[in-house]
Amino acid sequence: MYLSLYKFKLEDKAIHLAVEGSCGGTSLGIQLARQSIENGGRVLWASPELPDGTRFSQIFKGLDPVSSSRFHAMNLVGNFDQALESLISAANMLPNVDVVILDDYCPDSGRIPKDIVNGVNKLIGVSKWTTLLISKGGESMDAKDTINARGRKEINSDQVWLLTRPESNSRRVLFVNEKPIKLKLTEDGFEEY
Repeated sequence: MYLSLYKFKLEDKAIHLAVEGSCGGTSLGIQLARQSIENGGRVLWASPELPDGTRFSQIFKGLDPVSSSRFHAMNLVGNFDQALESLISAANMLPNVDVVILDDYCPDSGRIPKDIVNGVNKLIGVSKWTTLLISKGGESMDAKDTINARGRKEINSDQVWLLTRPESNSRRVLFVNEKPIKLKLTEDGFEEY
């Protein structure tokens, strides 16, 4: 029996989320954005592409239009440093920015380029908000982990979360501080089971 949509705990200012490919990292970010907005916050979203409109609508359904207007999306293309400067400027100008989300901010595989690591560390260093970094994880060499967070030692995050898909269905496992949380991905978002 599925209880309810999962409520993410945002106690730290920087979360590094590594995901297995196509297992719901963007959906998790959208759900976290909705949760922040429901609590009166404002969200800035930056990625090379905007979130899928259908998926966004499914997770944001039922949220009144005035509240939805506190979600601001920016394109993360071109010069990464300039894009981050624009993001930091917007986060400092807009009132009540609670969460800044960088989705697909780095290449899907290999080592995260040094300029990107330096840029996200600068963002984390000046933030008065929670920063969520979403990227594809790398293959883990440790038998107990299915993925690892690329750049884990270089990025100055407070927490590392891993989102995995242990089966070929809608069940996922989110590891927060190595503690597993069993989730199911539905049209409305992630539910705990």
